[in-house]
Amino acid sequence: MSRHIVVVGTGAAGLGVAQELRHLGYDEALTLVGAENHPPYDRPPLSKRFLTGAAEAEQLWLAGPDTLDRLGATVHRGRRAAGADLAARTVSLDDGRRLPYTDLVIATGVTPRTLPGIAEHAGAVTLKTLEDAHSLTGRLRPGRRLVVVGGGFLGTETAWTALSMGCEVTLVTPTPTVLPGLGEQVGSLTGERLAAAGATVLTGTAVEAVRQGDGPPGSGDLRVLLDNGTRLPADTVLTAIGSAPDVGWCGTTGLDLADGIRCDAVGRAAPGVHACGDVAAWYCPPHGRHLRLEHRMHAGDQARVVAADLLGGHRELDWVPFFWTDQGPHKIVVHGLITPEAEFETHEADTEHDRFTGVYRTNGRVCAVLGWNAPKQILRLRRELLTGPQTALGTPPPAGAPKPG
Repeated sequence: MSRHIVVVGTGAAGLGVAQELRHLGYDEALTLVGAENHPPYDRPPLSKRFLTGAAEAEQLWLAGPDTLDRLGATVHRGRRAAGADLAARTVSLDDGRRLPYTDLVIATGVTPRTLPGIAEHAGAVTLKTLEDAHSLTGRLRPGRRLVVVGGGFLGTETAWTALSMGCEVTLVTPTPTVLPGLGEQVGSLTGERLAAAGATVLTGTAVEAVRQGDGPPGSGDLRVLLDNGTRLPADTVLTAIGSAPDVGWCGTTGLDLADGIRCDAVGRAAPGVHACGDVAAWYCPPHGRHLRLEHRMHAGDQARVVAADLLGGHRELDWVPFFWTDQGPHKIVVHGLITPEAEFETHEADTEHDRFTGVYRTNGRVCAVLGWNAPKQILRLRRELLTGPQTALGTPPPAGAPKPG
């Protein structure tokens, strides 16, 4: 058969593969399968500008109808992959159709984790899709009580947004600080700023259950029960406790699904199969292990590597990835990979303008750099991370230099 590349997933990674294939000159059959009925769109604004109404759905599109038409691809919207036969090289859809392929790209992303017993309550929500965001926007009104379960990026970003919309916000997380992946110093500072803005931040505390309150069933009047005996009243409970790779449909394929889809350093998971984006755990040569990163820009970088490999070219992935998070008025940007054992130290600080940069070291070597409201300064540090001796990067600040916060 002539060549037919099927891409399952139409987020940043899946769409990026399709666009890069066409850019590189691939002119044979191309099919995209997307679970949602919308054109491909960017997810990070869902917890921020989109919730407030500052951005319309069309402004989030990564590719509108005209752009998709120019791709010359067959697009199956509102369809999920139900299974795949790697020997026969076919993908089964949830409507019963079977798509033959010569090359399969899996870019199905992740699905939100939930807590048992919460989802059945009116007012209990997650935030992953445009529909989720539309639903949550209608609940965020002045005086409404929002309990956010989870202190990661999604939870804290949404908490800031809800505060700006006049909501009463309580954030609950079992970790010692919010944003634990950034370390104790930066996480504590972020939590302090969130509390100063008006949120109640409860760290080291877990949610045990959600119960119906005094209102009639379905009213959304809820009580959130914590492990310390506290009962929090809520109109809406947002569960933001992380995500799981969307690989349920791959269960009979024989692919390694220990943490997403295990791939080599260019995204190959099996003969004729690549994976990229949040769902994919790529082998990282600098670290000597597989890594699965849920970063928006990393997904786009992987897509370009996969497209090149599919067409017989070679492109190496940049293993100094970066991500950012908007925490209310504060922008945090990170370049590199923060390991659990990394120690943070301030590099430069400007308390007058509320900004600083810092470095993370593992066994004396810099593994990542961070900027707090410091976009220009962090770019300089990134260049040093890429080109300079890592042991010399981010030398400790002089005695008496200000610390974050």
